[in-house]
Amino acid sequence: MTSNDPLRDRIMGYPKLAAQIEIRPETAMFRRFGALNAENLLYYQAELVQLEKLLRECQLADSLSSKGRKSKYALNWYWLRESRADGDTRQLDLVLRIRETLRLYNEALIQQCQILTYPEPDQWDLTYMQNFLQTKEMGPFALNGPDATIWGSATERKKYSPDLVTLCPRPKEDPFSGWVVEKAITNLFRCGCARFKKPSRVHGVIGYEDATILKITYWITSILASLIPIASIIILYCVHSMPARLGIIGGFNVLISICLSAFTNAKRSEVFAVTAAFAAVQVVFVSTDRDCSPRNASV
Repeated sequence: MTSNDPLRDRIMGYPKLAAQIEIRPETAMFRRFGALNAENLLYYQAELVQLEKLLRECQLADSLSSKGRKSKYALNWYWLRESRADGDTRQLDLVLRIRETLRLYNEALIQQCQILTYPEPDQWDLTYMQNFLQTKEMGPFALNGPDATIWGSATERKKYSPDLVTLCPRPKEDPFSGWVVEKAITNLFRCGCARFKKPSRVHGVIGYEDATILKITYWITSILASLIPIASIIILYCVHSMPARLGIIGGFNVLISICLSAFTNAKRSEVFAVTAAFAAVQVVFVSTDRDCSPRNASV
């Protein structure tokens, strides 16, 4: 579907790939190198354990020494800093080395913590990246190093690195909206609707914005959210049998919990709270309805 190349001024390879990531941030996918990062932390940790042991031994020896000011190193930083006057800077050297190693270790630890929170790339964006790497604008052999297979390829979709993360993930939509967006855009292309659109000046390809389809799903879920409570009240009002009413309450509670799971990103606790509140409203309506009095109810 590519009609024009907005990156024609970039040479093929890393420059053009980087420019593509710039105009489409969702394709900013990189390896987290979890094993290497963990190995690096393990080496730092082992080095610090060794340095800590040496420092404790040196501190004990200096505190028992009668030479110069060594016994005061643990009491006053000034004397430790001026330990060159005593002709022995071993403890000071260990402290300074530990300080630098700790700084590197803490930075690596914090970075690893942040990296582990990055989500996996969206399958749609990963497929786009695989197709882009084999377009004529990118060239058939644009990337030919060992990193060329990190994202997989158009012929081997599943051969991408399993530790890929994305720096700019797509907003997490509810299951229903995600399914509609994927199916709707795919069917629009299959039906040939793309022939009526022009390529984007930014991306250089013909495409549909998922924001438009998400607006439609938003209206659908909003209407459904307002109709379910109204429908339950109307049905409960028309039914006079108590067993039937109890069954209707149970059925609508199951329906509302299913809708919350499919049409929203509600947590389990939120689904439980909303379902319980919805059930309470129905019970209150049934208990206050005149047709539900013991004299008129059919048990």
